[in-house]
Amino acid sequence: MLTPLSVRRVAILSCWLLGGAQAETSSIGLQLVPVAAGEFTMGSAVKQANWDEQPVHRVTITAPFFISETEVTAEQFRRFKPGAVLNPAYAPYAAGVSWDDAAAFCVWLSRQEGKHYRLPTEAEWEYAAGTAKPAGLLNLFSGPVEWCSDWYGEYGLAAERDPAGYAAGLTKVVRGGYLDTPDKFKPADYLRPSNRAGAPPNFGPHAGDAPIPQNYGVHRIGFRVVLAPPVNTALKPAVPSYAMQGVKLTTTADAALGPDAAKPYFRRRPLLPLPLEGTIDYVKEHRAGLHPSFRHHNHSPGFEVLPNGDALLVIYSSDWEYEPEVSLIAARLRHGAEQWDMPSPFVDTPGANDHAPLLSAEGDTLRLFWGNPYAEGYFPFQYLTSKDQGATWSGVSYPKITGPLGKDLDRPQPINTTIRDAAGTLYLAVDAAGGGPLGSQSMLWATRDGGATWHDTLGRTFGRHTTFVLKKDGNILGMGGKNSGIDNFMPRAISRDGGRTYEMSKTPFSQVSSGQRPSILRLASGRLFMCGDYYPSKRAEKPASIKEDGSYVALSDDDGETWRIKRLPGNYSTHRQRNSLGYSVAKQAPNGVIHLITSCNHPGLHYELNEAWILSDATFASDDDPEMNLSHATTITGVQTHRENHPDGSPRVTWSSGLADDGRILLEGRESWFYPNGAKQREADYHLGVKTGSETYWSPAGTKEWEWDHRSDGTSVWRTWWSDGSLRSESSWKDHHLVPGTDRLFPPGGEG
Repeated sequence: MLTPLSVRRVAILSCWLLGGAQAETSSIGLQLVPVAAGEFTMGSAVKQANWDEQPVHRVTITAPFFISETEVTAEQFRRFKPGAVLNPAYAPYAAGVSWDDAAAFCVWLSRQEGKHYRLPTEAEWEYAAGTAKPAGLLNLFSGPVEWCSDWYGEYGLAAERDPAGYAAGLTKVVRGGYLDTPDKFKPADYLRPSNRAGAPPNFGPHAGDAPIPQNYGVHRIGFRVVLAPPVNTALKPAVPSYAMQGVKLTTTADAALGPDAAKPYFRRRPLLPLPLEGTIDYVKEHRAGLHPSFRHHNHSPGFEVLPNGDALLVIYSSDWEYEPEVSLIAARLRHGAEQWDMPSPFVDTPGANDHAPLLSAEGDTLRLFWGNPYAEGYFPFQYLTSKDQGATWSGVSYPKITGPLGKDLDRPQPINTTIRDAAGTLYLAVDAAGGGPLGSQSMLWATRDGGATWHDTLGRTFGRHTTFVLKKDGNILGMGGKNSGIDNFMPRAISRDGGRTYEMSKTPFSQVSSGQRPSILRLASGRLFMCGDYYPSKRAEKPASIKEDGSYVALSDDDGETWRIKRLPGNYSTHRQRNSLGYSVAKQAPNGVIHLITSCNHPGLHYELNEAWILSDATFASDDDPEMNLSHATTITGVQTHRENHPDGSPRVTWSSGLADDGRILLEGRESWFYPNGAKQREADYHLGVKTGSETYWSPAGTKEWEWDHRSDGTSVWRTWWSDGSLRSESSWKDHHLVPGTDRLFPPGGEG
């Protein structure tokens, strides 16, 4: 570590290395000021700091550098890219520039002058903004926020020298403020040198010289440049979300095996661990092993059942649903397992609200849509694509919008359905806004060319959160709408022209309100499946003819003209004081089982049921009947061992499974994951799909990161470790619920 005296000596040497210059001027008029080498504390432990500013750690900048005293101006940027679309609100500076273009500008300027220009690392930026504060450097918080060179990722405990971030990621680091509009939060909380934000590197205007509809991509990010040699520090390896690890890529006939479709089948299980939902103190204090980015209000899920039989959940995690630190977290129910994985961080645009995920699978293509509703320059949606069951994902795709636009486009929140018509057009359901004759609205975006371009279909339904399905005659059916109704009944919207216009009529279902979203689904049998609540949560009355309370599931044999409606037992909503599905998503698995996800109730639940159960009179004694949580598998036969390999032929995943007496394929025996170097990544044992004994996860370096002890009494003890090998947390769990009073959190270097 550098002492104060050695820092001063380095500063003197740095001035000599910089030729004693106080500033330099580039060929395009950029003023650059010298920054001496030195050491500083990176991050912040103040109360207002976000989780990603920690752990606080020491960083050494070993070489001096020059940094531009202001952001690059619009005039300077347009010498590189004439006609560039920029954000005039930040004149004279160039704001609305993508990271890709900012990095390309540095390459262009380097060639112009024969010197090496680049974007600053986030360590250099924080050092210059805080500890170093070189003379002549203007306020780094006075103009647009800036791009840095690094991929965004978590800090570690260890001291670093010239850190350059991660080798890959989803977003590039942005420093100097926030990305969301300031009327929704406290901007002062983001004006610390240590505060971090980020955005995908291609975030920017995407229409060339054409007009930018609704200012899509015209954001508040600009950039400064650094004059210095390249940073040669080794990049940290990117660690994918746990929901992306150990994924079985083989699509086999096993995923199509399931309970007898002719017999009623019903199952309920907890979706997210408690206290992740509802108990704010546990989550804010990061107790019980939960990731520090997690928050207590988890809502608006995206959900899909994949060809390999896995179920994948993506849901936003928030304290308040429109704050900038909302992120998307994910969990996987692996085919043959009885319990959901603990959730893991998944998608985060740091400093911007990530909202309303929607998962949609077609063949081997899986898409994740979501919105950034308050980021300056937001698009109506953006999406990722996976071709391998969600194990790896593309970078972020932003829609190129063509054609005319309708009104009320200020709600970039996907709903829960996509549909594809016979001509191949893909439709995406998204909230619109406005009043309309019956309240707020929903709309469909559409692409006819595989996502190369998207257009507004121009029609609007009456009510947000409309769920859509394609009718057998090719017309589009939309069901529901938040805070809208016809004689207190849920509205139905039918479009016969690809979403351009809608005919409205009432359904036999009650209207819905705040915190409610129905789901509709075309089943493999040809029937329509529908689910929702018998009552509106507030503001309006349910129809007098509807006597039931709680929630329902329904089937239609005639494309929604008539319905078989049945009460769905066993869900709760403590903040509504009555049973509710909240925000729901429904999908059908390859084996024909219908999966139904609930959220914005407490707790969120995962139902499995089949058509035979809906058509039968089968039910349960009460909403608290434990029978609905039980597996009825008692024996297993035909157990086989499976293996999937890394490209070099070494094992990647090995597991065993067999056919249970309830018709399901369940895990039986040991499952192991391996890193490409052959080191073990995870190991667990199963009996009838239930984990038994020890379950351990190791880092690529071979250190233990977490471990479960699954005991015979149904409880499990979970331990996690810091990167220095010391114990981080210990807690006991049963049925995905924390056992009260068993959680302990330890500082680094403590027990263990």
